[in-house]
Amino acid sequence: MAQANGAEPLSASPGAPPGPQLGRRKLTRARRSNHVWTVDFKGWFRVGNGQRVEPLTVRDAFSRYVLAVELFEEQNWEATQRVFRRLFRQYGYPVVLRADNGSPFGSRGACGLTRLSAWWTALGIRVEFIAPGHPEQNGAHEQMHRILKAETTRPPSRHLRAQQRRTDQWVKVYNELRPHEGLGQRMPAEVYCPKTSNIRQGVLNYPKGWATRRVRTAGDIKWEGRKRFVGEAFVGYPVGLKASGKGRWSVYFGGLLIGELWRSDPGRMRPGSYGRGK
Repeated sequence: MAQANGAEPLSASPGAPPGPQLGRRKLTRARRSNHVWTVDFKGWFRVGNGQRVEPLTVRDAFSRYVLAVELFEEQNWEATQRVFRRLFRQYGYPVVLRADNGSPFGSRGACGLTRLSAWWTALGIRVEFIAPGHPEQNGAHEQMHRILKAETTRPPSRHLRAQQRRTDQWVKVYNELRPHEGLGQRMPAEVYCPKTSNIRQGVLNYPKGWATRRVRTAGDIKWEGRKRFVGEAFVGYPVGLKASGKGRWSVYFGGLLIGELWRSDPGRMRPGSYGRGK
């Protein structure tokens, strides 16, 4: 059994959580609190002293409850991960996290995952990407952005700390004092029901008979005496290798098929079809 930092058990069996949903697949309809969270970086702006501000926004899709608006100096996956660690402790874990395809959420690498979205996947959360160039698929989140911009940045505050205080107050009003037509004129705080749970510590499980290799800092594994690149998103985690034919192995990240290794290839993993472990 191979362990992965910050992950709960994630099996490569048929019961494993499905991997990221990409392209134009049907998006999950939120049916309860913590079913679907949406996340985005609102467009950057400058505060009064000229400093650039990048707002990270997280929202519960069912209740419209704004879980966080954190103002960063730059988009940064480690800082974003710290915010999510806090949110998971405070509110529990969503079933689905929906994001766009941009950094730090999505990439052009294996299955579109980054270090951040691979971490979510390892925690048992299904990552759901909207189709590229279709922000309307996250329309309710974008509408919240428009209100946030109109009410907190015209004009902006003098410096980042003041802007964060102003934004925190806006979040409180949005959640607790502003009724929403889609909620029957109730406030998001009246609808949202957080479901806290134990902090997920983790293991990635692979079936007996599979080989496992831990992904090293350069994004590669050592296989049959050679370095084979599988993706920087998976650094620190074990991947499972299932023999799939003569000189070929399917490579899995938990229950997610991420590619194939061919003995005849010199180094890099071949991209795999998106799918679940068998």
